[in-house]
Amino acid sequence: MSLALATSVERPPALCDEVEAKREPTLEAVLLEAWGALADARTVVCPLCGGALAPRPAAGAAVAGGRCRDCGTQLG
Repeated sequence: MSLALATSVERPPALCDEVEAKREPTLEAVLLEAWGALADARTVVCPLCGGALAPRPAAGAAVAGGRCRDCGTQLG
């Protein structure tokens, strides 16, 4: 085997924008988006059941996380 063949590596073509746009968001992205909205005291879609994940107040004006009104899932 020649050195040229042993070191050449085929790279997969880059994903086009259309294919990239169809990718599902990662769990990390979903949770970060939900946490950001909860921190702004906004109700968001529950990542588990699709229900309403409402902000849960902490002491003072801060938000301690959220709780889903439908399935009870807690974030934070």
